[in-house]
Amino acid sequence: MAIGSASDRIPEPSVTRLATYLHVLRSLGQRGILVASSGQLATAAGVNPAMLRKDLSHVGANGVRGVGYDVGRLTARIALALHTDTVHTVVLVGAGTLGRLLVAHTATDRTFRVVAMFDDDPDIVGTVVDDVVVSPCARLASLASDPTIGAVDIGVIATGPDKAQRAADALIAAGIRQLLNVTAATLSTDSDVVVRQVDLALELRVLTFHASRTLLSVGEDGQQGHVDLPEDVPLETTRPVAELAVEQLPGVGVAERGVPRTDIRSVGQG
Repeated sequence: MAIGSASDRIPEPSVTRLATYLHVLRSLGQRGILVASSGQLATAAGVNPAMLRKDLSHVGANGVRGVGYDVGRLTARIALALHTDTVHTVVLVGAGTLGRLLVAHTATDRTFRVVAMFDDDPDIVGTVVDDVVVSPCARLASLASDPTIGAVDIGVIATGPDKAQRAADALIAAGIRQLLNVTAATLSTDSDVVVRQVDLALELRVLTFHASRTLLSVGEDGQQGHVDLPEDVPLETTRPVAELAVEQLPGVGVAERGVPRTDIRSVGQG
């Protein structure tokens, strides 16, 4: 992913983690912390120290052995590599509840500026969100030629899944090559278009599956504990999760525990 002439060879996964490190560093700076070790930074970012040091090597950052990293200098170095010293313009398609939350979130980051918003809902069109008037989606076709907007760096798609591809096509036609898709739809784009997808429903399904593997149980002494499901439980099974879990407790039946019947198939396959 090209971030700048000095950072063209940074791998995509490292770019994502560098953005996380930057968030952590800014938080430390706000708390008045001047120096942080690789272990402290790695723990806060949810990675191991070796990975953090490798990622930081891509931006030429080396800590002092036994001391750590200067928080201010490292913040500036990563910010420069990620071009956060430049304000990037954003266009939002889909100004409903989720879209407005995204706008509110970007308002706290001076790196981004929402310059236009579009929606098909007549109750939303014409409303003002963060000093930007929501326009009808029909005007997307004239986005590239609108002198009041200028060049746009990023397009955000927060429409219904059935409208996402049409929104993407319109944004791409306007010359936008970076898209954030927060719908469940999988977009079809050319190879020169960078698409980042955040499917909240999908993430919840994954968490639901993991939650189903560990069921809350109550032991003979009345203490709460957890019953882990076997790792090799096939997703296609229709046997209740509770039955499979309680089998691990000798002499205890489902009815005795009062555990609700939940199908693994319904959890794993949504």
